[in-house]
Amino acid sequence: MLLHAAALLAALALAGCSLLKVAVSTGDPLPREAMNLRVTTRGFYYDLSSEVAAAADSIAASAPDLPARIRAVRWKIRATRAAVTAAMQGIPEVALADLWILCRRMDEGFAALPDSLLFGPSSDVARTVAARLDRRAERLAREGLSAERYALLADFVGAYLREHPVRDEGTEAANTTLAWMEYLRARGIEDRYATGSIAEVIADVNDRLSGQTQQLSNSIGWSKELLEMQLHADSTAVRLGAQLDSLDRRFERLALVAERLPELSSAMVEGLGGELAQLLAALDRTVHGTFADVSREREAMQRYVTGEREALVAQLRTTAEELVRQSFEAVPGLVGRLLLYVVLAIGVLVGVPFALGFVLGRKLRR
Repeated sequence: MLLHAAALLAALALAGCSLLKVAVSTGDPLPREAMNLRVTTRGFYYDLSSEVAAAADSIAASAPDLPARIRAVRWKIRATRAAVTAAMQGIPEVALADLWILCRRMDEGFAALPDSLLFGPSSDVARTVAARLDRRAERLAREGLSAERYALLADFVGAYLREHPVRDEGTEAANTTLAWMEYLRARGIEDRYATGSIAEVIADVNDRLSGQTQQLSNSIGWSKELLEMQLHADSTAVRLGAQLDSLDRRFERLALVAERLPELSSAMVEGLGGELAQLLAALDRTVHGTFADVSREREAMQRYVTGEREALVAQLRTTAEELVRQSFEAVPGLVGRLLLYVVLAIGVLVGVPFALGFVLGRKLRR
């Protein structure tokens, strides 16, 4: 029996050696609650961006005056830009808090401004959207956090809004990372925020790049739309149109007078020459002014695109450095475990046959 037991033990040990696996440590993954909160917060950002853009387009299509349409386009550019900055942060709770603050500021700002300073008769469309987004942000926090954590976040958002009151329509971005940590520390709560595993970090970087790229593309298209509206609103172009209308009326009067009083035709032609000279001068000034405005807008757009690209590169560089640091920190543990596995394998491969031979030798001598 002893011989059979030793043989069975050796077979199991040798079979177990073939199943040895070495796994590289990839860092501690984010808790499930934090990952779910990150996904839902970024999903809420995409819904917010779509709703704001649709409402702004509806206002721009129905607003009777040009300034209201221009303010609608500016609203969707600023609001979506602030929203993507808030939602793509690394700490899920801070991202949700910043989105909530943005929605609350829009709601309060739209409610406080009169229609004349907002979007005219279409202002209620924007107010309805802002109020609905504020309610959705609050519901998202209540459903995505524990009761205790939701109470802390709601109190923090209210205190932050009281200390930083809304300005204009409230579409500026807020970064509350440090304020949130200080708020928790003041209440004796010390939180440690993990960056997640390597796969989660890569997915986070990809999500940030995708969101920022889409927002940049939208902003460029909307800025072009805004530029076209501003060119139509140029007072010089309005004056030029009025002069063209006046010239057309003068042509009609000239035709009538020429038919009835040919002797006055030469005098009218001289006057028409003066009007044409003024028209050409105004047209020349308009063309120069328009090209100057287009050049300034192009330079501003180039600066904006360059700034966004540099910000994305800086975020990617920071994430890559953090990824490399975590990988190097995991190397000592991996080497230690690998050495342990090698020692165990050598012990099994050498010790078990030796013990088996020793037992069999004693058995045969008997």
